Amino acid sequence: MNGKLKILFIYTFLAIVNFVVNFAIYNYSFNKQATPYLHEEQRVESGLMMLKTTLPAYLVSAMLLTFVFYVTAKYIITKSSSGR
Repeated sequence: MNGKLKILFIYTFLAIVNFVVNFAIYNYSFNKQATPYLHEEQRVESGLMMLKTTLPAYLVSAMLLTFVFYVTAKYIITKSSSGR
């Protein structure tokens, strides 16, 4: 496998894991804290709102964090290979 393709798969996997973990934490805490106090209509509305707002926000967050990890790793590798 090509080295760049392998790196792409690694960072794609990192973004997916980051997204899933963040969303699972949010979903678990929301269900524990708010769901018992909501009526069925409110649960449906909050679920739809969560899909419209929180899901895309966590996707963007995961992509940004993955990009930061990529840039940082590239900087560290470049710095260490230059002998400084």
